[in-house]
Amino acid sequence: MKKFTCTGLLLLMLAACTKDKDNEPGNAGLNRLTYIIDDNKFNFSAFSTALGRTGFRSVLTGEGPYTVMIPDNNAFARAGYATTQQVLTESGDVLNKLVAYHIVNGTWELNKLPFKFNQEISAITGAKMFVTHWVKGADTILTVNGSPVLAYNLPASNGIIQVLNTVLQPLVQANLSTAIASDTSLTFLNTALQRTGMKESIAGSSVYTFFAPSNNAFRAAGYPSADSVLQTDVKVLKDLLQYHFFPGRKFIYDYILTTGSTDQSQQAMMNGNNVLITLEKEGVKYTGINIKGASNKMAAKVVKQNFMAGNGVLHIIDQVLKENQ
Repeated sequence: MKKFTCTGLLLLMLAACTKDKDNEPGNAGLNRLTYIIDDNKFNFSAFSTALGRTGFRSVLTGEGPYTVMIPDNNAFARAGYATTQQVLTESGDVLNKLVAYHIVNGTWELNKLPFKFNQEISAITGAKMFVTHWVKGADTILTVNGSPVLAYNLPASNGIIQVLNTVLQPLVQANLSTAIASDTSLTFLNTALQRTGMKESIAGSSVYTFFAPSNNAFRAAGYPSADSVLQTDVKVLKDLLQYHFFPGRKFIYDYILTTGSTDQSQQAMMNGNNVLITLEKEGVKYTGINIKGASNKMAAKVVKQNFMAGNGVLHIIDQVLKENQ
């Protein structure tokens, strides 16, 4: 039932080649994680460049074992690093946090985890990440923070490599309240949370998933400014906000894995009422979701997904979800 992409198969072949080299006389140590990363430059050059600007290159030459979650070059390109030069010009602090979040102590064969959603493991910094092992149709799927694993368990003498299609975002915000407050595209939402006294409710230890309307979404819904949000009746705002989040952690790919053949499902929100989730597709490949409130004329698109906070996950959407006209 396990399926690999062509990229994954090629990576496995290359890893096998480097393992054979390790068994040749005089080549002891060539199968270290750093050797495999450097040897697979056509897929790992961006991560290798980032690794070289941190102290973690020497860490990965040690005994380990370590599990390295490596975003391939396409993943780095989607994250804004189209060339290794762009990685080289990134700040050292950003790269240090990024690389650290992709390294885990120990050997984690993800395909041997139970069939469960969002099983918690920790990077070497202690920051949490969440692994899903599930079956969709005929395929066994692995994700890390909602990012599909392209190839898994590539062997090295001091650990293993998991190849991701997304650069994981290091955890920088303690909770959803601070995550929203720190995003300049969510100032209207932050004002609404302040106005209703709901900031504290999403700042504690309880875990939530928040579909966060952007400032432009609020404007389109009839709130031309943050001041107009402040002038809105508190009950109206509370009703609005409680239709945008729910208990538990849910990444976008989780919906792809759990939605049936109709490509649609219902998500119960904090107030107990449902929004409609519809899977988006390009050809036969699922690419994401859209979300529609009971009174929305059109579905909202997710413009930024899987933003991690200490007590949940944030998805930014381009419309305010409307429960009533």
